[in-house]
Amino acid sequence: MELGNMMFGNSRGQFPIERDEGWEEELERLFETYADGEANYYGEEYENSVFLVMPYWWGDCTCGAGYDCPEHDSECKLLAPNFLYKETGFAIQWYKYPLRDSYMNQDITLGEFREIVAKCVESVEESGDETS
Repeated sequence: MELGNMMFGNSRGQFPIERDEGWEEELERLFETYADGEANYYGEEYENSVFLVMPYWWGDCTCGAGYDCPEHDSECKLLAPNFLYKETGFAIQWYKYPLRDSYMNQDITLGEFREIVAKCVESVEESGDETS
C-alpha cells in the first residue's frame, strides 16, 4: 500500500489489483462508453441499475460523521467504492486515479472482470446514455 493511501486515502480491500494486467483497459472501455475523453480520465461519476462509478473523493465526509468515525452513513462519498457491480456486490476502490493502489472485495479473474464490464457497457448502450 502506498504511504499516502495508508495515511489519507480510503482505498482498502482484501485483494490487490495489478494495474498492468489488463484491468485498466477494461475500465477505460467502460468509461469511454458513457463520457468523452479527457474529462473521464478519473472515471466520471455515473450510476444506473447495473453499476456505479465514483471518482476518488477528494473532499471531506459528506454525511457529517467525521473522518475517523466508524458510523458513516451508507451513502457517504468518503467510503463509497469507486466501482460497484450491483448484481454481485463486486467493488473496487482506488487511490486518486483508476487502479492506483487499488483493491477489490472479491477475488475474481481478469476474464470475469471483462464479463462484468461487458454487462455494464451493454446497460449503458441500452439506456441511451452512451457517447456518440
